[in-house]
Amino acid sequence: CDGESDCADGSDEAGCQPAPCQSQEYQCGLGTCLNASLLCDGRPDCADGSDEGGNCSVPCQRSCAHLCYPSPQGPSCWCDSGYRLAEDGLSCMDIDECTEQGEGPCSQTCLNALGSYSCGCLPGYLLEPDGRVCKLTGPEPILLVAVQSEVLSYGLRSGREDVLLATDKDRVVFSLDYDPVERKIFWMDLATESIRWQDLNSDKKGTLVKGVRSDCIAVDWLGRNLYWTDGAAGQVLATRLGTAWRGIPEYTVVMDGDLDQPHSLVLQPLAGLLYWSEVGSHPRLMEATMAGSQRHVLLARGLGWPTALALDLPTWRIFWLDEKLGSIGSARLDGTGVKVLQLGWVQSPFAAAVWEGQLYWSERKTWSVQQVDKTSGKNRTVL
Repeated sequence: CDGESDCADGSDEAGCQPAPCQSQEYQCGLGTCLNASLLCDGRPDCADGSDEGGNCSVPCQRSCAHLCYPSPQGPSCWCDSGYRLAEDGLSCMDIDECTEQGEGPCSQTCLNALGSYSCGCLPGYLLEPDGRVCKLTGPEPILLVAVQSEVLSYGLRSGREDVLLATDKDRVVFSLDYDPVERKIFWMDLATESIRWQDLNSDKKGTLVKGVRSDCIAVDWLGRNLYWTDGAAGQVLATRLGTAWRGIPEYTVVMDGDLDQPHSLVLQPLAGLLYWSEVGSHPRLMEATMAGSQRHVLLARGLGWPTALALDLPTWRIFWLDEKLGSIGSARLDGTGVKVLQLGWVQSPFAAAVWEGQLYWSERKTWSVQQVDKTSGKNRTVL
């Protein structure tokens, strides 16, 4: 019922209520919309002819703020595009398109104006000709993917795959993240219970810390720390990125105590915040400072098993994939504006990432990496 036929036979739109017409439009009897200026012009423009007849002959004598047109129901006030008719039936109110259309019409920043709006882009992005979508300028964005004992790079424009690093065949790369400052890849090695790294400039490898278990790791490239969750212990831990392994584990327990199986973890270094999911008896999404203070619940309703998180910093939204409910959800970073897409093909999400208009995630059961439109859930592609 989004106004677009997605099923081949159009059954996803059958029986749906017609979409509401714009403020300057008239709704025909069959649900289609007609510009109000075409009403009562002596020619039927609606398929059922409902735009003619009735009280069309009654002249407009109302004190309308914008426009007055005759109609089959009698003279009525209408508003220009970008406005809506107020309750008094005469005056017109500005529509804030930036907040009233869900996530807004713009892919990044939105500025409302009287009767209109304009979209803007963050530094490093360029506004597309449609005036709504921002695209990255500069080098091709790369998606890092762990496949068994290898880490691959996948070009999001070219689709090119390259092997960035390979570990021993019996050592699975379980969770990974990237440090853009020193161009290092960090990953969790389950076989040795260690977090390892490789420098992409020199191919030098090393061990950051041993004797740890992790469900998910995340790099704070600004504060120069690496965080990880330990679901079994109910902890969030951290260590310095420059730490060299000296035979004794050197790390800090950032949070423990009342964490209910912390799982996926994402960071917002510019704000000094971390977000994590809990998949225990009371699933929830949490937020805290990177020091572990000011901990609070971001979202606790409508969750089953949120196993994969991703931050979309240009729009200040957090995304999650729910294995139990088979859904993709998102919310603003203050917990408002929740949107959930119920999608049957979300089966066993493990990790996720957001780039521009796309959501990327890995599926354990199907051994695949997939992408989908982050807003509509459409155009799913297996990469």
